[in-house]
Amino acid sequence: MPNNLIDLCKGRYPAGLFYFAKELWTEDGVRQAADTGADFIMAVESLEPLVGLCEKHGLGIISTSNTTPMWWGGDGDNAGGYANQFPLDRLDEIQKTYPKSPAVWGDYPVDEPNSKDFLHIDKVAKRYRELFPDKLPFINLYPNYASIPKNTGEEVVSQLGNFTYAEHIEQYVREVDLPYICFDYYPFTGVFSSYLENLDIVASACRKSGKEMWVIIQTGAWKAEAALEAFQLDWQVYLCLSYGAKSIIHASYSKGWWDETTSCVNLKGEKNPMYSYAKDINAVLHSPLGSEFLKYEYLGTGICGDMASSDSRIKEQLAKQAAKELPAGLPDVKIESDKAAAIGYFKKGDGFAIMATNAHNPFDGSVSASLKLETAAKKQINIHGGKKSSGSVKTSGDVSVVELELESGQGAFVTFN
Repeated sequence: MPNNLIDLCKGRYPAGLFYFAKELWTEDGVRQAADTGADFIMAVESLEPLVGLCEKHGLGIISTSNTTPMWWGGDGDNAGGYANQFPLDRLDEIQKTYPKSPAVWGDYPVDEPNSKDFLHIDKVAKRYRELFPDKLPFINLYPNYASIPKNTGEEVVSQLGNFTYAEHIEQYVREVDLPYICFDYYPFTGVFSSYLENLDIVASACRKSGKEMWVIIQTGAWKAEAALEAFQLDWQVYLCLSYGAKSIIHASYSKGWWDETTSCVNLKGEKNPMYSYAKDINAVLHSPLGSEFLKYEYLGTGICGDMASSDSRIKEQLAKQAAKELPAGLPDVKIESDKAAAIGYFKKGDGFAIMATNAHNPFDGSVSASLKLETAAKKQINIHGGKKSSGSVKTSGDVSVVELELESGQGAFVTFN
């Protein structure tokens, strides 16, 4: 059975698209989605003509139409009710009419559940894998602010089913036997201040449990005037990589909850600026940066550099992350930066890697960062970055120095082998 999205993507970095409106179920609509470089679409029905078109254009489908009714945690009032809505024998009935197409990669039965439903979710996932061994059950969790940005503390607890987000994630790891933790977080919607904390909590849980981290990112906005710029989309992706994420899913490709003009395309299939932003960052994920990244094991993340001049909206959370004690056994590399940078540490055999992201100011695309990475010279060093990052390697005596220039929100993956 596929253990994860990497298996389904045949080894390349998994990039997905959330939502694909029925108005786009045409030859041109599906071809255009595939042209973003995405590997799969999700939160869609696995029906014709979409299934056949996805087969033709090489897109996988994570479906919402097979394991119905789909369960959503909502405002928490239905906590603990999943077992009544979805008894296990429903899967046996579903098996009789399940689509035969290889384009159907799996199913999306549960979104943002309360922790009171974790045990039944685990039972459903186990039975699902018995009946559909070549398919993936996709479960997505709340972010740390739960359903909506304006939630009060009491509403967050009611929706999570736990007093803290760390407890929520720990319970999921303990009670749901799946090889990943997936969550969504939309930082530019009024919940910016807890973004790095959310990444850190899930990344730490994944490191300790051996699970992969998958993130559904903000690829849209509530209002046209709040549409994201390219560097803000990139900032999310590179930060997720610095925290070890093994899959990125854009929410959303077409109109879901966002203003129609801010996602990748509108309901006529006309491209918005976000289309090219998503296509460009998907190309990075599918470049040698992404393929090399998947070969390494995540160790931890630190924040370094000048935080004093960071934007006030991110300064406090950068400082909190910088103050955290890093795990033992990190690579022996000295890092300096003239701007706040997120540094992800990775290992592979006797080699290691650094995922460096210019996290300084996600509200100003003009702020570049200069970083210096210094380590013993007995390593072969390679720098993998996008078009808006550059670097060089200098060796003198027993020391090698990597110098990076990262535009705002950009990153580079540096391997030492």
